[in-house]
Amino acid sequence: MPEQAERRGAPRYAVVMDAEITDLLSHTVMKVRCSDIGLSGCYLDTLNPIEPLTPLWIRMTHGERAFEVQGRVAYMVPRLGMGVQFAQPIPEEEFATLKRWIEEAAALCRPASPSFGMSALR
Repeated sequence: MPEQAERRGAPRYAVVMDAEITDLLSHTVMKVRCSDIGLSGCYLDTLNPIEPLTPLWIRMTHGERAFEVQGRVAYMVPRLGMGVQFAQPIPEEEFATLKRWIEEAAALCRPASPSFGMSALR
């Protein structure tokens, strides 16, 4: 399969943090794991990804901090996970938490490349 061009609006960084998502159509709540994050979205690992374009409420936690925002499923990979796009604009207080997490992740590693992880499967 030919590799697709990178479509992200911002670099993503590898992280490991707990997340909880609520499917805003069915009101189903799922515990998932966030494996990469950026200013415009994240990748969530789950065996049961949700269909693209589904609106979500996302709550991620890391340490003593939490980040909550609305988003939508951008793409899914069956039995592996889904890429999520955050709704814009992100509220200022939530954006400060997200930016701090990204700065911490950036200090530890390079951005996740398109050939790393699930990006190569799109």
